[in-house]
Amino acid sequence: MDAITQSLWITLVSMGLVFVSLLLLAGAMSLMTRLFREREEALAPVPSEEETEKNEKERAAAAAVAFALAGQAQSTARPLALPEPALIGAWQLGMRTRQMTQKGETSRRSK
Repeated sequence: MDAITQSLWITLVSMGLVFVSLLLLAGAMSLMTRLFREREEALAPVPSEEETEKNEKERAAAAAVAFALAGQAQSTARPLALPEPALIGAWQLGMRTRQMTQKGETSRRSK
């Protein structure tokens, strides 16, 4: 066997071992979670009727508060403040007036 073939076989075997070990670990974790979940469910106390009613009231109160806060957040929208008008000098006002007059004359001539 030459060196390239031997190195390819070593690579193939080592990659196979890695994938097999990953599958074994995934299976072990799945098995452990299933076993411990069943044990926790069996040990969990059954809530009484009073506790169930109390939990429902707490959930309803929490939902009401969340609804009120959401409504309040939407109603506090304020209109944007307009920027204050900029003060322009006399020269700039004259130039703008002249441009507007020229535009008006060209539009009258074209009609």
